[in-house]
Amino acid sequence: TKILTAEGERPITDEDIESVRRISDGMASDALRVLAFAKKSIDTVPEDDDADVEFGLTFIGLVGMIDSPREEVKAAIKTCWDAGIRTVMITGDHRITAVAIAKELDIWHKGDTVYTGDELDEMSDNDYNNAVRTSSVYARVTPEQKLKIVEALKRTGEIASMTGDGVNDAPALKAADIGIAMGLSGTDVAKEASDMIITDDNFTTIVDAVKEGRRVYRNIQKVIQFLLAGNISEILTIFIATLFNFPAPLLAVHILWINLATDTLPALALGVDPPEADVMKHKPKKSGTLFEKALVIRVITQGCFIAAATLIAFFIGLRDDLPSGQAMAFCTIAFSQLFYSYSQRSNTKSIFSKGFFENKALFVSVLVSAALMLVLVVIPPVREVFALSSLDADEWLMILGLSLIPTALIEIQKAIWHFVSKYSHRRQTGGQHAR
Repeated sequence: TKILTAEGERPITDEDIESVRRISDGMASDALRVLAFAKKSIDTVPEDDDADVEFGLTFIGLVGMIDSPREEVKAAIKTCWDAGIRTVMITGDHRITAVAIAKELDIWHKGDTVYTGDELDEMSDNDYNNAVRTSSVYARVTPEQKLKIVEALKRTGEIASMTGDGVNDAPALKAADIGIAMGLSGTDVAKEASDMIITDDNFTTIVDAVKEGRRVYRNIQKVIQFLLAGNISEILTIFIATLFNFPAPLLAVHILWINLATDTLPALALGVDPPEADVMKHKPKKSGTLFEKALVIRVITQGCFIAAATLIAFFIGLRDDLPSGQAMAFCTIAFSQLFYSYSQRSNTKSIFSKGFFENKALFVSVLVSAALMLVLVVIPPVREVFALSSLDADEWLMILGLSLIPTALIEIQKAIWHFVSKYSHRRQTGGQHAR
Protein backbone atom coordinates (compact mmCIF):
# COMPACT_ATOMS: atom_id res chain seq x y z
CA THR A 1 0.00 0.00 0.00
CA LYS A 2 3.05 2.26 0.32
CA ILE A 3 6.20 2.93 -1.64
CA LEU A 4 9.63 3.95 -0.36
CA THR A 5 11.13 6.95 -2.17
CA ALA A 6 14.05 9.25 -1.60
CA GLU A 7 11.74 11.54 0.37
CA GLY A 8 10.47 8.65 2.50
CA GLU A 9 7.36 6.49 2.54
CA ARG A 10 4.16 7.62 0.88
CA PRO A 11 0.97 5.92 -0.38
CA ILE A 12 1.48 4.10 -3.64
CA THR A 13 -0.44 5.38 -6.67
CA ASP A 14 -1.58 3.84 -9.94
CA GLU A 15 1.18 5.78 -11.67
CA ASP A 16 3.74 4.18 -9.33
CA ILE A 17 2.40 0.69 -10.08
CA GLU A 18 2.53 1.34 -13.83
CA SER A 19 6.08 2.69 -13.51
CA VAL A 20 7.23 -0.37 -11.53
CA ARG A 21 5.68 -2.72 -14.09
CA ARG A 22 7.33 -0.84 -16.95
CA ILE A 23 10.73 -1.02 -15.25
CA SER A 24 10.21 -4.71 -14.44
CA ASP A 25 9.30 -5.52 -18.04
CA GLY A 26 12.36 -3.61 -19.24
CA MET A 27 14.63 -5.59 -16.96
CA ALA A 28 12.97 -8.85 -18.00
CA SER A 29 13.45 -8.00 -21.68
CA ASP A 30 17.18 -7.78 -20.91
CA ALA A 31 17.04 -11.46 -19.81
CA LEU A 32 17.05 -10.54 -16.10
CA ARG A 33 15.09 -12.50 -13.54
CA VAL A 34 13.30 -9.81 -11.56
CA LEU A 35 12.49 -9.92 -7.84
CA ALA A 36 10.36 -7.31 -6.08
CA PHE A 37 11.16 -6.42 -2.43
CA ALA A 38 8.82 -4.96 0.16
CA LYS A 39 8.94 -4.52 3.95
CA LYS A 40 6.62 -4.33 6.94
CA SER A 41 7.39 -3.61 10.59
CA ILE A 42 5.64 -5.76 13.21
CA ASP A 43 6.00 -5.78 16.99
CA THR A 44 5.90 -9.54 17.48
CA VAL A 45 6.11 -12.63 15.33
CA PRO A 46 2.59 -14.08 14.95
CA GLU A 47 2.10 -17.45 16.60
CA ASP A 48 -0.51 -18.42 14.04
CA ASP A 49 1.08 -19.54 10.75
CA ASP A 50 -2.05 -18.45 8.92
CA ALA A 51 -1.74 -14.87 10.13
CA ASP A 52 -1.89 -12.46 7.22
CA VAL A 53 1.33 -10.50 7.56
CA GLU A 54 1.72 -9.98 3.81
CA PHE A 55 -0.61 -7.00 3.89
CA GLY A 56 0.10 -3.32 4.07
CA LEU A 57 3.66 -3.73 2.81
CA THR A 58 5.93 -0.91 1.69
CA PHE A 59 7.46 -1.42 -1.73
CA ILE A 60 11.26 -0.99 -1.65
CA GLY A 61 12.49 -1.77 -5.15
CA LEU A 62 13.37 -4.31 -7.82
CA VAL A 63 16.43 -6.53 -8.15
CA GLY A 64 17.47 -8.16 -11.44
CA MET A 65 19.57 -11.32 -11.59
CA ILE A 66 21.06 -13.03 -14.60
CA ASP A 67 22.47 -16.50 -15.13
CA SER A 68 24.34 -15.97 -18.37
CA PRO A 69 24.26 -18.95 -20.76
CA ARG A 70 27.59 -20.54 -21.55
CA GLU A 71 29.19 -19.34 -24.75
CA GLU A 72 29.23 -22.83 -26.28
CA VAL A 73 25.50 -23.40 -25.73
CA LYS A 74 24.44 -21.14 -28.62
CA ALA A 75 26.69 -23.04 -31.03
CA ALA A 76 25.36 -26.35 -29.68
CA ILE A 77 21.75 -25.25 -30.26
CA LYS A 78 22.69 -24.20 -33.81
CA THR A 79 24.16 -27.68 -34.33
CA CYS A 80 20.91 -29.22 -33.09
CA TRP A 81 18.91 -27.07 -35.49
CA ASP A 82 21.09 -28.18 -38.43
CA ALA A 83 20.64 -31.79 -37.30
CA GLY A 84 16.85 -31.50 -37.38
CA ILE A 85 16.51 -31.34 -33.60
CA ARG A 86 14.20 -28.60 -32.28
CA THR A 87 15.24 -27.15 -28.93
CA VAL A 88 12.39 -25.99 -26.69
CA MET A 89 12.69 -23.94 -23.51
CA ILE A 90 10.37 -24.78 -20.61
CA THR A 91 10.89 -22.45 -17.66
CA GLY A 92 9.23 -20.95 -14.63
CA ASP A 93 10.59 -17.51 -15.53
CA HIS A 94 8.47 -14.57 -16.64
CA ARG A 95 7.35 -14.65 -20.26
CA ILE A 96 9.42 -11.63 -21.28
CA THR A 97 12.54 -12.98 -19.56
CA ALA A 98 12.10 -16.39 -21.18
CA VAL A 99 11.73 -14.91 -24.67
CA ALA A 100 14.77 -12.66 -24.18
CA ILE A 101 16.95 -15.64 -23.20
CA ALA A 102 15.51 -17.74 -26.02
CA LYS A 103 16.36 -15.04 -28.56
CA GLU A 104 19.87 -14.76 -27.20
CA LEU A 105 20.36 -18.52 -27.64
CA ASP A 106 18.57 -18.67 -31.03
CA ILE A 107 15.93 -20.99 -29.59
CA TRP A 108 13.15 -18.57 -30.53
CA HIS A 109 12.78 -17.95 -34.25
CA LYS A 110 10.44 -15.73 -36.18
CA GLY A 111 7.05 -17.39 -36.38
CA ASP A 112 7.47 -19.37 -33.16
CA THR A 113 4.80 -18.99 -30.51
CA VAL A 114 5.19 -18.48 -26.76
CA TYR A 115 2.77 -19.80 -24.16
CA THR A 116 2.47 -19.43 -20.42
CA GLY A 117 1.24 -22.11 -18.06
CA ASP A 118 -2.09 -20.34 -17.59
CA GLU A 119 -2.67 -20.27 -21.33
CA LEU A 120 -1.88 -23.96 -21.61
CA ASP A 121 -4.41 -24.83 -18.90
CA GLU A 122 -7.19 -23.29 -20.98
CA MET A 123 -6.42 -25.43 -24.04
CA SER A 124 -8.08 -28.63 -25.16
CA ASP A 125 -5.94 -31.64 -26.15
CA ASN A 126 -6.30 -30.72 -29.82
CA ASP A 127 -5.22 -27.13 -29.15
CA TYR A 128 -2.33 -28.49 -27.06
CA ASN A 129 -1.19 -30.63 -29.99
CA ASN A 130 -1.27 -27.62 -32.32
CA ALA A 131 0.54 -25.44 -29.78
CA VAL A 132 3.54 -27.74 -29.32
CA ARG A 133 4.12 -27.85 -33.08
CA THR A 134 4.96 -24.14 -33.23
CA SER A 135 6.00 -23.16 -29.71
CA SER A 136 9.65 -22.94 -28.73
CA VAL A 137 9.21 -21.19 -25.36
CA TYR A 138 6.96 -22.01 -22.39
CA ALA A 139 7.00 -19.63 -19.43
CA ARG A 140 5.55 -19.78 -15.91
CA VAL A 141 5.16 -23.54 -16.28
CA THR A 142 4.33 -25.93 -13.42
CA PRO A 143 5.58 -29.54 -13.15
CA GLU A 144 2.17 -30.84 -14.25
CA GLN A 145 2.30 -28.65 -17.34
CA LYS A 146 5.80 -29.91 -18.20
CA LEU A 147 4.38 -33.43 -18.22
CA LYS A 148 1.50 -32.38 -20.48
CA ILE A 149 3.91 -30.71 -22.92
CA VAL A 150 5.97 -33.90 -23.19
CA GLU A 151 2.86 -36.01 -23.70
CA ALA A 152 1.57 -33.62 -26.38
CA LEU A 153 4.89 -33.78 -28.24
CA LYS A 154 4.72 -37.56 -28.26
CA ARG A 155 1.11 -37.50 -29.45
CA THR A 156 2.14 -35.40 -32.45
CA GLY A 157 4.75 -37.98 -33.47
CA GLU A 158 7.83 -36.27 -32.06
CA ILE A 159 10.64 -38.11 -30.29
CA ALA A 160 10.71 -36.06 -27.09
CA SER A 161 13.78 -35.66 -24.92
CA MET A 162 13.45 -33.83 -21.60
CA THR A 163 16.20 -32.41 -19.40
CA GLY A 164 15.77 -31.62 -15.73
CA ASP A 165 17.36 -31.70 -12.32
CA GLY A 166 14.65 -31.28 -9.68
CA VAL A 167 12.17 -33.58 -7.99
CA ASN A 168 9.33 -31.82 -9.82
CA ASP A 169 10.94 -32.71 -13.17
CA ALA A 170 10.74 -36.45 -12.49
CA PRO A 171 7.26 -37.08 -14.04
CA ALA A 172 8.23 -35.35 -17.30
CA LEU A 173 11.61 -37.11 -17.36
CA LYS A 174 9.90 -40.45 -16.93
CA ALA A 175 7.30 -39.75 -19.62
CA ALA A 176 9.82 -38.54 -22.22
CA ASP A 177 11.27 -40.89 -24.82
CA ILE A 178 14.69 -39.94 -23.48
CA GLY A 179 14.86 -38.41 -20.00
CA ILE A 180 18.13 -36.61 -19.30
CA ALA A 181 19.07 -35.67 -15.73
CA MET A 182 21.87 -33.39 -14.56
CA GLY A 183 24.61 -35.31 -12.78
CA LEU A 184 25.97 -32.46 -10.64
CA SER A 185 22.89 -30.48 -9.68
CA GLY A 186 20.31 -33.20 -10.24
CA THR A 187 18.40 -34.82 -7.40
CA ASP A 188 18.39 -38.58 -6.87
CA VAL A 189 14.73 -38.71 -7.86
CA ALA A 190 15.45 -37.00 -11.19
CA LYS A 191 18.38 -39.32 -11.89
CA GLU A 192 16.33 -42.44 -11.17
CA ALA A 193 13.52 -41.26 -13.45
CA SER A 194 15.84 -40.46 -16.36
CA ASP A 195 17.38 -42.61 -19.09
CA MET A 196 20.62 -40.66 -19.28
CA ILE A 197 22.69 -38.65 -16.79
CA ILE A 198 24.94 -35.79 -17.92
CA THR A 199 27.81 -35.80 -15.47
CA ASP A 200 29.02 -32.26 -16.26
CA ASP A 201 25.57 -30.55 -16.48
CA ASN A 202 26.58 -29.18 -19.90
CA PHE A 203 24.08 -28.95 -22.75
CA THR A 204 26.86 -29.43 -25.29
CA THR A 205 27.49 -32.89 -23.85
CA ILE A 206 23.99 -33.88 -25.01
CA VAL A 207 24.86 -32.70 -28.52
CA ASP A 208 28.11 -34.69 -28.40
CA ALA A 209 26.11 -37.75 -27.34
CA VAL A 210 23.79 -37.30 -30.34
CA LYS A 211 26.80 -37.05 -32.64
CA GLU A 212 28.32 -40.21 -31.18
CA GLY A 213 25.00 -42.00 -31.49
CA ARG A 214 24.77 -41.07 -35.15
CA ARG A 215 28.34 -42.27 -35.71
CA VAL A 216 27.54 -45.64 -34.13
CA TYR A 217 24.28 -45.95 -36.10
CA ARG A 218 25.96 -45.23 -39.43
CA ASN A 219 28.89 -47.51 -38.65
CA ILE A 220 26.48 -50.35 -37.92
CA GLN A 221 24.92 -49.71 -41.32
CA LYS A 222 28.38 -49.72 -42.94
CA VAL A 223 29.24 -53.08 -41.38
CA ILE A 224 25.89 -54.62 -42.34
CA GLN A 225 26.15 -53.28 -45.88
CA PHE A 226 29.71 -54.54 -46.27
CA LEU A 227 29.02 -58.03 -44.92
CA LEU A 228 25.68 -58.57 -46.69
CA ALA A 229 27.00 -57.38 -50.06
CA GLY A 230 29.95 -59.75 -49.70
CA ASN A 231 27.71 -62.67 -48.77
CA ILE A 232 25.32 -61.93 -51.63
CA SER A 233 28.24 -61.93 -54.07
CA GLU A 234 29.31 -65.38 -52.83
CA ILE A 235 25.75 -66.73 -53.01
CA LEU A 236 25.17 -65.31 -56.50
CA THR A 237 28.46 -66.72 -57.78
CA ILE A 238 27.64 -70.25 -56.60
CA PHE A 239 23.96 -69.96 -57.58
CA ILE A 240 24.65 -68.86 -61.17
CA ALA A 241 27.28 -71.58 -61.62
CA THR A 242 24.87 -74.20 -60.30
CA LEU A 243 21.95 -72.87 -62.35
CA PHE A 244 23.87 -73.18 -65.63
CA ASN A 245 25.68 -76.37 -64.60
CA PHE A 246 29.12 -74.74 -64.56
CA PRO A 247 31.97 -76.12 -62.45
CA ALA A 248 32.11 -74.68 -58.93
CA PRO A 249 33.93 -71.31 -59.04
CA LEU A 250 34.59 -71.46 -55.30
CA LEU A 251 35.13 -74.35 -52.92
CA ALA A 252 33.71 -74.49 -49.43
CA VAL A 253 37.15 -73.82 -47.94
CA HIS A 254 37.45 -70.68 -50.09
CA ILE A 255 34.13 -69.27 -48.84
CA LEU A 256 35.05 -70.13 -45.26
CA TRP A 257 38.37 -68.30 -45.59
CA ILE A 258 36.75 -65.22 -47.13
CA ASN A 259 34.18 -65.03 -44.33
CA LEU A 260 36.79 -65.50 -41.59
CA ALA A 261 39.67 -63.38 -42.87
CA THR A 262 38.76 -61.12 -45.76
CA ASP A 263 35.37 -60.04 -44.37
CA THR A 264 35.93 -59.98 -40.63
CA LEU A 265 38.91 -57.65 -40.27
CA PRO A 266 37.62 -54.80 -42.52
CA ALA A 267 34.15 -55.14 -40.97
CA LEU A 268 35.59 -54.65 -37.48
CA ALA A 269 37.53 -51.63 -38.73
CA LEU A 270 34.42 -50.07 -40.30
CA GLY A 271 32.75 -50.35 -36.91
CA VAL A 272 35.18 -47.78 -35.48
CA ASP A 273 35.15 -45.44 -38.50
CA PRO A 274 35.28 -41.72 -37.50
CA PRO A 275 32.09 -39.71 -38.05
CA GLU A 276 31.63 -37.84 -41.31
CA ALA A 277 32.10 -34.08 -41.16
CA ASP A 278 28.44 -33.45 -42.00
CA VAL A 279 26.96 -36.12 -39.72
CA MET A 280 25.13 -33.41 -37.73
CA LYS A 281 23.65 -31.85 -40.85
CA HIS A 282 21.51 -34.89 -41.69
CA LYS A 283 17.91 -35.10 -40.62
CA PRO A 284 17.05 -37.63 -37.91
CA LYS A 285 16.08 -41.14 -38.92
CA LYS A 286 12.84 -42.69 -37.79
CA SER A 287 13.14 -45.49 -35.29
CA GLY A 288 13.33 -48.95 -36.83
CA THR A 289 14.93 -47.77 -40.10
CA LEU A 290 18.23 -49.63 -39.86
CA PHE A 291 17.41 -51.61 -43.01
CA GLU A 292 16.18 -48.69 -45.04
CA LYS A 293 15.26 -49.04 -48.69
CA ALA A 294 18.43 -47.37 -49.97
CA LEU A 295 20.61 -49.77 -47.97
CA VAL A 296 18.84 -52.82 -49.39
CA ILE A 297 19.31 -51.50 -52.93
CA ARG A 298 23.00 -50.85 -52.32
CA VAL A 299 23.54 -54.31 -50.84
CA ILE A 300 21.94 -56.05 -53.83
CA THR A 301 23.63 -53.97 -56.54
CA GLN A 302 27.05 -54.08 -54.93
CA GLY A 303 26.77 -57.83 -54.40
CA CYS A 304 25.93 -58.20 -58.10
CA PHE A 305 28.97 -56.12 -59.10
CA ILE A 306 31.36 -58.36 -57.14
CA ALA A 307 29.67 -61.57 -58.32
CA ALA A 308 29.98 -60.45 -61.95
CA ALA A 309 33.70 -59.68 -61.57
CA THR A 310 34.25 -63.03 -59.83
CA LEU A 311 32.52 -65.02 -62.58
CA ILE A 312 34.45 -63.19 -65.31
CA ALA A 313 37.72 -64.01 -63.53
CA PHE A 314 36.62 -67.64 -63.17
CA PHE A 315 35.92 -68.07 -66.87
CA ILE A 316 39.19 -66.40 -67.83
CA GLY A 317 41.14 -68.81 -65.63
CA LEU A 318 38.99 -71.76 -66.71
CA ARG A 319 40.53 -71.54 -70.18
CA ASP A 320 43.66 -73.11 -68.66
CA ASP A 321 42.13 -75.51 -66.13
CA LEU A 322 39.64 -75.61 -63.24
CA PRO A 323 42.19 -74.90 -60.45
CA SER A 324 43.32 -71.77 -62.31
CA GLY A 325 39.74 -70.60 -62.69
CA GLN A 326 39.04 -71.23 -59.02
CA ALA A 327 42.24 -69.46 -58.00
CA MET A 328 41.36 -66.38 -60.05
CA ALA A 329 37.77 -66.36 -58.79
CA PHE A 330 38.93 -66.77 -55.20
CA CYS A 331 41.48 -63.94 -55.44
CA THR A 332 39.09 -61.64 -57.33
CA ILE A 333 36.23 -61.94 -54.85
CA ALA A 334 38.62 -61.54 -51.91
CA PHE A 335 40.45 -58.48 -53.24
CA SER A 336 37.20 -56.95 -54.53
CA GLN A 337 35.86 -56.96 -51.00
CA LEU A 338 39.07 -55.45 -49.65
CA PHE A 339 39.00 -52.63 -52.19
CA TYR A 340 35.31 -51.89 -51.84
CA SER A 341 35.55 -51.76 -48.04
CA TYR A 342 36.90 -48.23 -48.52
CA SER A 343 33.87 -47.22 -50.58
CA GLN A 344 31.63 -48.29 -47.67
CA ARG A 345 32.88 -45.40 -45.52
CA SER A 346 30.39 -43.10 -47.23
CA ASN A 347 27.30 -43.79 -49.31
CA THR A 348 27.27 -40.33 -50.89
CA LYS A 349 30.84 -39.07 -51.04
CA SER A 350 33.64 -40.21 -53.28
CA ILE A 351 36.22 -42.64 -51.97
CA PHE A 352 38.83 -39.95 -52.65
CA SER A 353 37.07 -37.35 -50.49
CA LYS A 354 37.99 -39.24 -47.33
CA GLY A 355 41.62 -39.82 -46.37
CA PHE A 356 42.88 -43.37 -46.84
CA PHE A 357 44.74 -43.15 -43.54
CA GLU A 358 41.94 -41.45 -41.59
CA ASN A 359 40.74 -44.85 -40.39
CA LYS A 360 44.04 -46.49 -39.47
CA ALA A 361 42.29 -49.67 -38.35
CA LEU A 362 40.78 -50.14 -41.82
CA PHE A 363 44.11 -49.49 -43.52
CA VAL A 364 45.87 -52.07 -41.34
CA SER A 365 43.08 -54.63 -41.68
CA VAL A 366 43.15 -54.39 -45.49
CA LEU A 367 46.94 -54.83 -45.50
CA VAL A 368 46.78 -57.82 -43.16
CA SER A 369 43.96 -59.47 -45.13
CA ALA A 370 45.82 -58.90 -48.42
CA ALA A 371 49.01 -60.36 -46.93
CA LEU A 372 47.12 -63.44 -45.75
CA MET A 373 45.66 -63.89 -49.23
CA LEU A 374 49.12 -63.71 -50.78
CA VAL A 375 50.36 -66.33 -48.32
CA LEU A 376 47.59 -68.67 -49.46
CA VAL A 377 48.33 -68.27 -53.16
CA VAL A 378 52.11 -67.90 -53.18
CA ILE A 379 53.35 -70.52 -50.68
CA PRO A 380 52.99 -73.98 -52.33
CA PRO A 381 52.10 -76.11 -49.27
CA VAL A 382 49.39 -73.66 -48.21
CA ARG A 383 48.19 -73.32 -51.80
CA GLU A 384 47.73 -77.08 -52.06
CA VAL A 385 45.55 -77.11 -48.95
CA PHE A 386 43.18 -74.69 -50.67
CA ALA A 387 43.35 -76.56 -53.99
CA LEU A 388 44.70 -73.54 -55.88
CA SER A 389 47.09 -73.29 -58.78
CA SER A 390 49.90 -70.78 -59.14
CA LEU A 391 49.20 -67.56 -61.00
CA ASP A 392 51.47 -65.73 -63.43
CA ALA A 393 51.94 -61.98 -63.77
CA ASP A 394 49.26 -61.57 -66.48
CA GLU A 395 46.70 -63.36 -64.35
CA TRP A 396 47.53 -61.16 -61.36
CA LEU A 397 47.03 -58.06 -63.49
CA MET A 398 43.63 -59.38 -64.60
CA ILE A 399 42.72 -60.08 -60.96
CA LEU A 400 43.77 -56.57 -59.96
CA GLY A 401 41.75 -54.96 -62.75
CA LEU A 402 38.64 -57.07 -62.14
CA SER A 403 38.85 -56.47 -58.39
CA LEU A 404 38.80 -52.72 -58.91
CA ILE A 405 35.77 -52.79 -61.23
CA PRO A 406 33.14 -53.25 -58.45
CA THR A 407 34.58 -50.32 -56.51
CA ALA A 408 34.55 -48.17 -59.65
CA LEU A 409 30.92 -49.11 -60.34
CA ILE A 410 29.98 -48.33 -56.75
CA GLU A 411 31.57 -44.89 -57.08
CA ILE A 412 29.60 -44.29 -60.30
CA GLN A 413 26.47 -45.43 -58.47
CA LYS A 414 27.19 -42.88 -55.72
CA ALA A 415 27.62 -40.09 -58.25
CA ILE A 416 24.33 -40.94 -60.00
CA TRP A 417 22.50 -41.24 -56.68
CA HIS A 418 23.90 -37.89 -55.54
CA PHE A 419 22.90 -36.19 -58.80
CA VAL A 420 19.36 -37.60 -58.71
CA SER A 421 18.92 -36.62 -55.04
CA LYS A 422 20.23 -33.12 -55.68
CA TYR A 423 18.00 -32.65 -58.73
CA SER A 424 14.97 -33.97 -56.85
CA HIS A 425 15.68 -31.62 -53.94
CA ARG A 426 15.95 -28.63 -56.30
CA ARG A 427 12.65 -29.48 -57.95
CA GLN A 428 10.95 -29.91 -54.60
CA THR A 429 12.40 -26.65 -53.26
CA GLY A 430 11.45 -24.82 -56.43
CA GLY A 431 7.91 -26.16 -56.21
CA GLN A 432 7.61 -24.99 -52.62
CA HIS A 433 8.84 -21.51 -53.58
CA ALA A 434 6.37 -21.41 -56.46
CA ARG A 435 3.52 -22.32 -54.17
